Amino acid sequence: MTDTTEATLYQRLGEGDGIAAVVDNMYRRILGDETLAPYFAGTRMVDQKRHMALFLAAAAGGPNGYKGLDMKAAHAGRGITDADFDRVIGHAAAALAEAGVDEETIGQVAGALMPLRPEVTTAG
Repeated sequence: MTDTTEATLYQRLGEGDGIAAVVDNMYRRILGDETLAPYFAGTRMVDQKRHMALFLAAAAGGPNGYKGLDMKAAHAGRGITDADFDRVIGHAAAALAEAGVDEETIGQVAGALMPLRPEVTTAG
């Protein structure tokens, strides 16, 4: 018998408000990273953060309100390397840790994001 009282990943991340706070912190870190910041030059960060929060909510088992481009189309032609992808995952993990998310949950979030690597990266 399955225990239905166990919180979902979406709930453990604090649902919409918790995810929005983590996303805000994550982009503060990314924009402070001299390697990653240029990728966001000219980006409307309000829209970017909203898209990321909606995407993460859906990926964590919450409501699917994400209406943006698919990952491949959204990142096409940007020249994002594997190292860049890993840096973003690192900033996401740090933002989650700062929000008090436990290591196991951080690992689950990273595990959900890692399969996106071939959709996001276009350069070695």
